[in-house]
Amino acid sequence: MCVVYVNQFVWLKSSFQIIQWSEETNKFMLQPNNQRIYFHETSGRNYLTLRQTCAVESAAKENPDRPIQLIMQENSTIDLHGIWLTILSHYPNVAVIVINEADYFRNTPLEAWYTKGEWRYSPHKLEHFADYIRMLSNLKGGGLYMDLDFVTIKQLDVDNFLAVEDAAVDHLSNGIFHFDYGHRLIREIVEQLAAGYKPQEWNAHGPALIYSIMSKICKFKKGQPLSNECTDVALMPYNFVYPIHWPDWQVYFQKATRNIMQWINGSVAVHVWNKMSHSEPLLFHSNQVYSTLASRHCPLTVARAEEFPTS
Repeated sequence: MCVVYVNQFVWLKSSFQIIQWSEETNKFMLQPNNQRIYFHETSGRNYLTLRQTCAVESAAKENPDRPIQLIMQENSTIDLHGIWLTILSHYPNVAVIVINEADYFRNTPLEAWYTKGEWRYSPHKLEHFADYIRMLSNLKGGGLYMDLDFVTIKQLDVDNFLAVEDAAVDHLSNGIFHFDYGHRLIREIVEQLAAGYKPQEWNAHGPALIYSIMSKICKFKKGQPLSNECTDVALMPYNFVYPIHWPDWQVYFQKATRNIMQWINGSVAVHVWNKMSHSEPLLFHSNQVYSTLASRHCPLTVARAEEFPTS
């Protein structure tokens, strides 16, 4: 196996990259790319959990012609021998990008928010940091963002979209979206994030902000199926990636009946609501809905599930 070093990080294969982000690598190796699918690991861990690995693997497997970028923080040295990295190294379209947070925010509209640091004392600091950095990454490079609790089951081929979370059309999601580089709406979102911070409000900088901007600019109205006067962003119906609404999250960990699987398989990805379901047991090699989806769409993760840490 050929081993090539990029700063202190190693290419596990000639086609698999771990890249230290800097202004220079951004300039020469990480150009804006509207076709990329990117994820953020924002807990500060130096590894991925089983579900997170499944999220990245399934995106890579079902979208082999799109670059998949996993962005991690430089808080600790990445475990180069971790099972998650071994699995993802089988996919030549996956790259891990390691960022220094201060460098990443520097000279951007969100630098003052980051350096002021009020968010560090918020009861929702992890959620707010995740809300901010996912939009900053889109501003830097465009593309499709996904949370790490999705399972991708089909090719993702819709550009410039937001997703509706529920059949009542009451909620727009920031857990998955696509904006081309320089899109006017991502500029507006970042401008609003920079303009005011509400540390005590859990939802203020996520779906609530998306709704506010879409209602103001695109005349989106709750309860009206996909009302949208903006022709440069699509509103995808809830079954696009949210076939099971959050109050029914247990469905993913129950028996995979024919009717349930027919309904779910009409989606292109599914969100398994990790905030509620994170402690639910995964019953691989069973007829559990999550197990059935994972076995098909992140098979390497499932094959080595027993090697993952239990926490």
